[in-house]
Amino acid sequence: MHKNTYSIKNKMLQYEDITDRLKVLKDAFKGETCYIATVGPSIKNYSEDYLRDKLKDKLVITVKQAYNIFKELSDFQVLSLANFAPYKYYSDDTIVVWEVFEQYHPQLILDNDLKCELMLPVVGNHEPDIKKRQENSQAGLLSFDDWTLDKTIHRMYGPTIMYESVFHLAIYLGVKEIVTLGWDICDLDIFKKKDPYEDVFNDHFYDNHNDLSVKIPANYREMQIVIESTKYFYNWLKGKNIDLKIISDRSAAHESIPRIEL
Repeated sequence: MHKNTYSIKNKMLQYEDITDRLKVLKDAFKGETCYIATVGPSIKNYSEDYLRDKLKDKLVITVKQAYNIFKELSDFQVLSLANFAPYKYYSDDTIVVWEVFEQYHPQLILDNDLKCELMLPVVGNHEPDIKKRQENSQAGLLSFDDWTLDKTIHRMYGPTIMYESVFHLAIYLGVKEIVTLGWDICDLDIFKKKDPYEDVFNDHFYDNHNDLSVKIPANYREMQIVIESTKYFYNWLKGKNIDLKIISDRSAAHESIPRIEL
């Protein structure tokens, strides 16, 4: 865990309002390298001990179940009630950021006393026309610049939590470099028909899905749109003087994004 996280979290908790808590995070890790650990199977290319040793004292954002690998190192965990599993937190200092995309989600989180420092509402995901929903997403419109956290707390449908909240959080923290682990996105070959409406459950590094509350499949066209957007997204980050690097032997992101070893 980064040495500054404890004081930043305590400062956040002085405020009740989401926007006030969010303001505390603005440029809170300016000039740092941020490691984003997500749930793709490539993260298992490294042993958990090796990962924890390499990332100790670094700024680490874990996505959902990736928290279970890093635990004491996780500065931020970003999650939602899609593919949700319960967590036992190693440290109270981890800042937990929730995406909420149904009206009842905030109350459910509060009623169940789930750890939460920030809630960010997702918009655009209830558009009934699936084609319109996909095309109007951040990846579909390449509208990432419209949805930075300094402009709005609302998180436009990505698709995927990475585009909706995770990358935007790292940018808002003021980092100069983002390194992803397990951001494999999706292998489009898992889809048999490859039609826009085909849904398939994507591979993750964890095997046990029994404790997931709501299992959400990957959609072919959504994943295709995300993959096609990654070249633009990489160049957009470069325009903001942020380097993006990927640690993965199978990421579907554009080949122009540098692949590195940890």
